[in-house]
Amino acid sequence: MSPDERNAIGVLGGVGPYAGLDLVRHLFDETDARADQDHLPVALLSYPGRIPDRATWIADRSAPSPLPGMLEVLRRLDDAGCSVAGIPCNTAHAPSIYDALLDGLAADGRALDLVHIVDAIVERVREVAPAATHIGVLATTSSIENRLHEIGLEAAGFHALAPDETHQARVQESSYGPAWGLKAFSAPPRQEARQALLDAADHLIAGGADAVILGCTELPLAVPEDDRDGVPFVNSTRALARALIRATHPEKLRPLATVEHA
Repeated sequence: MSPDERNAIGVLGGVGPYAGLDLVRHLFDETDARADQDHLPVALLSYPGRIPDRATWIADRSAPSPLPGMLEVLRRLDDAGCSVAGIPCNTAHAPSIYDALLDGLAADGRALDLVHIVDAIVERVREVAPAATHIGVLATTSSIENRLHEIGLEAAGFHALAPDETHQARVQESSYGPAWGLKAFSAPPRQEARQALLDAADHLIAGGADAVILGCTELPLAVPEDDRDGVPFVNSTRALARALIRATHPEKLRPLATVEHA
């Protein structure tokens, strides 16, 4: 396949499945298109049964590794003509996973590029909260403990704020809880998950957050709005979608004024 034909955006789905679907939706929403043919080529591959939980493996390397399954999907996206791929899972961008995926693609001689979700989030913070200095982070406990977002935010000159232990436990439950968490109940999400996230956001805002990152790609399923009492939410899935378009077809990226309340 010639370089000119490699113009599709790939989505490594299944991590979780609804997050992959949501990323594709945002790719469509963020594209400047007036007809079917104006939309961008997108390939979504979702094989959740082949990709063990990322956070479990990061905490315990004797657990089943997600790397073989993720690399398999990335190879298939490369074969499908994708020039770049996004992974709609914040935890998967921890160095132990993300760097290993880059190494695996390089070892295979693959031309597929990956967009790092934290880089996309930082860019999105600058778009929606240009005067912000203190950024709250709602994310899985794995991402908080590994300072996934904090490192990127601090490198960009921001101060990162994480929830206290009580609120963080509720944020974790909103993702993984079997009774009302988003992995169990994505469509529609349970009110308990939404309320736990809004309470944690209020806690961060009270602590000085100028913006709050929804730093797990499932969290926006329960909190779709753009802000909380005027404090912007930074949707990590939407940020990744915009970064993928910017990396491949920048002329097709919708201006901010046309998408802020889409």
